[in-house]
Amino acid sequence: MPHASQSRAIKAAALVGSGLASYARTRRAKETTILTFHGLCENVGDPGILDWSLHLPVAVFRSICALLAAEYRVIPLAELVEARANNQSLPDNSVIITFDDGYASNFELAYPILKKFELPATVFVTTGFLDGEDMMWFQRVDLALSRTQKEQINWKINDNKLSLQLGTRKERQESLVCLMAEMKELHDMDLLGEVDRLELALGVATPTLADLPVPMRPLTWDMACDMIYSGLIEIGGHTHTHPILSSCDSMAMRAEISTCRDRIRAETGDLPLSFAYPNGGADDYNRESMLMVREAGFKCACSMVNGRVDEHSALFQLPRYGSPESVWEAEATVSGAFETLKEWRQSCLKAMSLI
Repeated sequence: MPHASQSRAIKAAALVGSGLASYARTRRAKETTILTFHGLCENVGDPGILDWSLHLPVAVFRSICALLAAEYRVIPLAELVEARANNQSLPDNSVIITFDDGYASNFELAYPILKKFELPATVFVTTGFLDGEDMMWFQRVDLALSRTQKEQINWKINDNKLSLQLGTRKERQESLVCLMAEMKELHDMDLLGEVDRLELALGVATPTLADLPVPMRPLTWDMACDMIYSGLIEIGGHTHTHPILSSCDSMAMRAEISTCRDRIRAETGDLPLSFAYPNGGADDYNRESMLMVREAGFKCACSMVNGRVDEHSALFQLPRYGSPESVWEAEATVSGAFETLKEWRQSCLKAMSLI
């Protein structure tokens, strides 16, 4: 576990053990928490994957769902939209579960657990991924660094020179983090060409969907429809090829959003209600993105900006939290303990500055 994750886990356990989570849960009961997951996995450690942050162990997810079912009110995202439209309040301590990208593990591993606990969820799908046209670009980067026989490569990107060390698995993971940060700065028109160039330089072939390690594999449309028919799962949009929308020109942005909507409607028979911005940081979408999502008929959109949902939260900039890596972290997140601690620290610093 990376050092930052370990530190967060210790902090979460302290917040729960100290009783602050229970206090925050009562104090912030009117706020709603949206949690973001991606894929799940049976066993962490497949050497074919460098970035395991997208694939939570299924046992951890099961424990989180048990906590949410026992202590919180898990509601569908559609209930939030309906409540806002009718100027109504949501249930106290409400939580919304979402998944991004559209991995097969959402159906194979997460769905049985959600059914067991009767928890609704939204799966935001990248429709080109489900169509089997291609894997997502960041998967190709991960697999290229994982599978190359080279131990080092010098790489120039965004006018920066990177020395990517590939001798050990840890070095490959560190190089992946460094390279991904640079690739996310590229214009959408340049991104796939950069991935092609990287694969060529590393001496690896562009993998097919059949080559993907199990945790990376996409949902099928049949899987998506099976989940919809249960009444528990909503399928939302996550673009067609997973670009960062703010890096797209207007024509490409509109095509990504509308194609995604149209493919979901064609395969499921329904217009999708909700959308999630790829990557989802504050700089990864813009006013034009939000307008186009709204014009496409979506009723809300989720970011990945951390925060809790209240009556002031904009429907097309809904904040979410990333996947908790333990039950302790889940409790500290959904209760509002992390936010409460942050506010206390800010109050203390402000008070000290006045002394």
